Amino acid sequence: MMTDYTDKVVAITGAANGMGRELAGRLGAAGAKLALGDIDQENLDACTSRLREQGAAVIQDCFDVADQAGMERFAEHAFDAYGQVDYVFSNAGVISVGAIWAEPLSDWDWLFGTNTMGAVHAIRAFIPRLIEQKVHSHFITTASIAGLLTVENSPAYVASKFASLSLTEVLELQLQDAGAPVTAHVVCPAIVKTDLMNCARHRVAGSFDPGDPYYRSEDFQRRAHGAADEMEAVGIPVEQAVSTILEEVEKGTFYILTHPQYNPAILGRVQGIVGGVRPTKVVR
Repeated sequence: MMTDYTDKVVAITGAANGMGRELAGRLGAAGAKLALGDIDQENLDACTSRLREQGAAVIQDCFDVADQAGMERFAEHAFDAYGQVDYVFSNAGVISVGAIWAEPLSDWDWLFGTNTMGAVHAIRAFIPRLIEQKVHSHFITTASIAGLLTVENSPAYVASKFASLSLTEVLELQLQDAGAPVTAHVVCPAIVKTDLMNCARHRVAGSFDPGDPYYRSEDFQRRAHGAADEMEAVGIPVEQAVSTILEEVEKGTFYILTHPQYNPAILGRVQGIVGGVRPTKVVR
């Protein structure tokens, strides 16, 4: 049975699409007060309007999680509006594909800025406030199964998600050391049917060269089409992933895995590490 979220305050980044939007809808319907952040102004406005029509209390901020100042404003807005925050879902994320030696460096800056530094910025903006309020709260990072398994198509994504996962592990240890009333969790979904493959439309103009020859190369096209086809073929519904996330947060689970069929591969990776074997492709 779902926890009673009546009057709980939930802050979500990446709230305008995919799992963030589903979390907002699910928690708003359960009585939570919402603070929603996203870089996608149009879909954020639509999400907020729909939730308000359904009776939810919602504030919103349009900003890039790669911008620490924007994240600070978001946290300040949430605390000013509601007085406290009970759940923070650091959920915003982007993806790219490519060969390590050929993919433009601007892709690496973009993915680490969003997937890794976005989580750092959320921690810096929210955690001190969560500790200070002296009420038990939760901080949930959306990493990826790609933070536990090495997949060959998306090197910047894998590296940034390994970083965000280990960052959240360290966060949990430091919260324990501090005796803080905050519980950290890390979500490691495999493929979920979201709008993630269209995330490039939100890239900041001038931060990359859309005419870079690599984006027209056979290698890039093969990888991009393969990723899109795989999402369509084996991705689970967003609703299913979010149900698992909420169930596991409510249980106090740290590593939240939405795709148990990959558990043998995770165990195999660990065994391979201690056995000193070379990496092998994950069987999907």
